[in-house]
Amino acid sequence: MLKLENIATGYGKKQVIYDVSLEMKEGEIVLLTGGNGAGKSTLLKAIYGLLPVWHGKVYFNDEDITNFPTSQLIRKGLVYIPQKNNYFENLTVEENLKISGQIYDKKTLKKQLAKVYELPKIYDLRKRKPFNLSGGEKQLMAFGCAMIHEPELILFDEPLAGMDKENSTLIRKELSNCKEKEISLIFIEHQKSKFKFLDQHFSLQLGKIN
Repeated sequence: MLKLENIATGYGKKQVIYDVSLEMKEGEIVLLTGGNGAGKSTLLKAIYGLLPVWHGKVYFNDEDITNFPTSQLIRKGLVYIPQKNNYFENLTVEENLKISGQIYDKKTLKKQLAKVYELPKIYDLRKRKPFNLSGGEKQLMAFGCAMIHEPELILFDEPLAGMDKENSTLIRKELSNCKEKEISLIFIEHQKSKFKFLDQHFSLQLGKIN
């Protein structure tokens, strides 16, 4: 499903990623670990076209998507949920969802929005703004913004960070349900133990970024 060949990238003139390669099959989950500043988030940004790939190749479903614009990647079934800045603070949850789905026509967007409202709590939160939400509720909204696209692969930067027990349980359940929806996942997380609940649902691959 996803193949990286000797990826190198960074910020400005500073190189952060050196010749990183990775392969994952459909239906797998890949958990990326490593210390702060090791380049985990940088790698996801490079896959998703938010940082230019200096050299190397990114393939998704056997197609070279290196440096593709994010709008094209979304249409191909690849979405990214960053750890921060993944919503518009001054807009309601519903407005955030609609902006995420703005690539669709009105009829399709309405249909996709109805599916997202089947996720836990999203419908009840739809008229609230992010500054009135807990950290876990914001993450649920961000997950909804990704699911509106019915993705094949989700790149998720620390999905359980800053969550209370209730919302963490909800997210864990939805991530487990991704198997039934045929969605593959790449996570960034410092503690592999947080994802033991997924072992029974996915082939769990562990990669460390040094």
